Parts: sequence; structure tokens; C-alpha cells
Amino acid sequence: MSAWSIAYGRCYTCHGAGDVGAATAVQARLREHGVCSYFNWDPRPPRWRFFYETNLSQAQMNSVLGRLRGRFGIVVEN
Repeated sequence: MSAWSIAYGRCYTCHGAGDVGAATAVQARLREHGVCSYFNWDPRPPRWRFFYETNLSQAQMNSVLGRLRGRFGIVVEN
């Protein structure tokens, strides 16, 4: 079953710093837990943001992201 066919109950906006490789590393860490449905620069490089749909709680998101949170200055918002 593809991730797009699963109904997700929670949505977050993730913000962070770095180039597109940083955003890709963060998305790769979250890949098996949901889908990234939007990506953009926030408001311009090197700050990025993406919209993430999942069933994880915010605490679980922070746990999955682990050390990447500090490395890329990640903020997860409802």
C-alpha cells in the first residue's frame, strides 16, 4: 500500500535551516511514518519548511528526528 493511500490524522509544519540536502535528510528520516505534501523555502534559502502528514504525535516526531533537530534547527508546529 502506498503512503498516499493511507489516511493520516495529524499534520505538522516543519521548519529548519540548511540547503535542500538538509531538508531531504529530514524527510528521509520521516519517510516511513507519513508523507511530505508541500516543500518551500521559508522565506528564502537557507531556511526551508515542509508540510508533513502523519499519525505520529509531536513527541514521537521529535523522537524520530533525534539529533537532526539540533543539527538543522528543526521546529515542528501543529
